[in-house]
Amino acid sequence: MSRSITLRNGRTFLAKLDDEENIIKSKADSYNNLVGLDDNRLSEDVRTDINAVIGEVNLLLRGKLKQFRGLCQANVTKSTSGEPIPLDSDLEGFWDITYPLIDKVKEKFAKLDMRKAKQWAPVEEYDPNDINNRPRALDDRLKQLQPQQNKSSKIPVTKSSNDDLKKLIQERRKAAANSANQNHDVEIFVAPK
Repeated sequence: MSRSITLRNGRTFLAKLDDEENIIKSKADSYNNLVGLDDNRLSEDVRTDINAVIGEVNLLLRGKLKQFRGLCQANVTKSTSGEPIPLDSDLEGFWDITYPLIDKVKEKFAKLDMRKAKQWAPVEEYDPNDINNRPRALDDRLKQLQPQQNKSSKIPVTKSSNDDLKKLIQERRKAAANSANQNHDVEIFVAPK
């Protein structure tokens, strides 16, 4: 199966760049106007989140996108100041690196749009690729240590049974600390299997 690769030139990328810049600039401007209003509905956390995304847009516009624009213009005019003229394939590679940054900013604006639609309530985020944000799988030993519910009556474990468990743990810790101070024997508690 033959796959044709379409190389785009500097003019094509300049047009794409203009479109993407207009999208993120207009979003940044609208949120900047929203923050500029003295609106009591916006908490300090919301204002901070909005300003962080606007700042990311500004950095992107002044950094990578400005650099990419210069490369595209050098490709179109075929004149540089002693630098090699960027090839169409060079522009393809730079775009492949740059576009995910634009996409990331657009995703952040989409999250802000969701929060705005929910009167700025926090939006639960779950990233399956983030190791620290995955639901934890409890192994059987940890499940045994957790208070169990009576499955037949569906009555949750009472507060007193939780308090009893806490007292038992504290007593064992004190006893272990006292015995460690008196003699240097180590006592290991193992949950029954």
